[in-house]
Amino acid sequence: MLKPFETSTLSGKVWKDSILAETLGSVDEANAFIGLARVLSRKDEVKAALKDLQLILFRVCAVIAGDKNPDNELDKILSMVESFEGKVEKPNCFLILEKDEGTSALSVARAVVRRAERRAISLYRNGLLSEKIVEVLNKISYLLYLLILYEGESFEEVKF
Repeated sequence: MLKPFETSTLSGKVWKDSILAETLGSVDEANAFIGLARVLSRKDEVKAALKDLQLILFRVCAVIAGDKNPDNELDKILSMVESFEGKVEKPNCFLILEKDEGTSALSVARAVVRRAERRAISLYRNGLLSEKIVEVLNKISYLLYLLILYEGESFEEVKF
């Protein structure tokens, strides 16, 4: 029986405040915000990409939790990145990316993915996770940035 301060993973029980549980929780939270962004997005292409990301993040969670058979998430994400890089103009300045509900939700999702990436790096540094999963999370945050640019189309520049 699990105690209230334990959680179960594919690898067995862990403390809820362990770096493994923190990483899983961050990826799960990122997935929830990606779902919110999908609901709020105005563009079908963005909605489809976000659904794909949600499915990829379920696989990422499984790998973090102990599944030893990861799919080719990185290849899928790199293909999506390449597609959206061709659809947006990357700015050469800072932008305020939150201009409506959809871009705001995407921006929050990106920030949470970046936190999940930092947690995953801790697992990697301790020999508990492959570098490939860290790279997957890194590319997801970049893809979310591209999706923000695609969704919002034009943004307010930050002047210094």
